Amino acid sequence: MIEIAQRIFAQHCIKIEYRIMPWSRAIQGTRQGEFDAVVGASKADARDFVFPLVEQGRMKNSFWVRQDAQWRYQGIESLQYNILGVSSEYSYGPKLDDYIANPNNAFYIQVMYGSSPLKTGLKMLSAKRIDIFIEDESVFRHYMMSQSSPSSFKQAGSLSLEDDFANVFVAFSPAKQDSAHWADILSLGTEQLRASGELQKILSAYGLEDWRQPEDNN
Repeated sequence: MIEIAQRIFAQHCIKIEYRIMPWSRAIQGTRQGEFDAVVGASKADARDFVFPLVEQGRMKNSFWVRQDAQWRYQGIESLQYNILGVSSEYSYGPKLDDYIANPNNAFYIQVMYGSSPLKTGLKMLSAKRIDIFIEDESVFRHYMMSQSSPSSFKQAGSLSLEDDFANVFVAFSPAKQDSAHWADILSLGTEQLRASGELQKILSAYGLEDWRQPEDNN
């Protein structure tokens, strides 16, 4: 998503400065106008932000377990009595968000803080301090490709999400006067990259395919 934004805004002589930080800090800072935009937000994460009309990615949250685990996701009720690792301030869709927020489940929820929640979560999963970790499938697989050792984890099912939760964007600050203008530039630029084939070239470097079907591009 950073590469998509860099490619588009470079045509307008705008350079993207990207900082890695905890998600809650990124949301708060962007909401207050300290930052211009946040990367990877769904509309459910920050409904007051200024979103492009066209998304820059699509999220598929999956559950990850150790290779020897027998558990598989079969609905929210199947999570009971398993310790679930989640990232601080992330939204996973209404059903799982409600499950995480329910005080009756607090003992079985382990929240990952900081700028590398995936790395922290997998360490805890390996150490058997949690039973399950939830993470976007593309993010997880790309992270594992960067590791020198083979994966000791496996996918154990995925969440089905509506568009407001599944589509992810470079979302702009509600406190910035030019946010709507930047969002329009990004929307148009994303579609131009798609039409020219450049979007798929960017995605291919990460082993990804365009999430939109051909009939959706019209």
